[in-house]
Amino acid sequence: MEFRNVESQLEGINELFNAAKTEDGWNLDEEMLFSYYFVDKDVDKLEKLGEHLDAEGYDFVDIFELGDEETNESTGEYLLHIDKVEIHTPESLAQRNVEFQKLADEYEIETYDGWEFGEVGDYDEEDEEDEEL
Repeated sequence: MEFRNVESQLEGINELFNAAKTEDGWNLDEEMLFSYYFVDKDVDKLEKLGEHLDAEGYDFVDIFELGDEETNESTGEYLLHIDKVEIHTPESLAQRNVEFQKLADEYEIETYDGWEFGEVGDYDEEDEEDEEL
């Protein structure tokens, strides 16, 4: 998907938001966990961007080495994973994507690879239960 402008994204984001409401029963007026991804061959560039976003209030999750889907051999690319718990409308999310595309350009990152979202706390609660055992 192209993240250079808001308009080109709205139809797709609206479809995803509507599916989350109707199929998953999510209340998108409440905070959700949004994950954002950047891909590059240069770990240092991703690290710098991750530290910048961490300072801006995002959670710098990690940088992962990407593997080929069939052979699992390294592609030579790395994925920066950033999270933030927040509320978005399709318009505000599309605007965030445009901002992240500009940031990727500014930091000379190969690709702003998009976003995904889910309910807050789903995984945290399971992790805490495991730790208590």
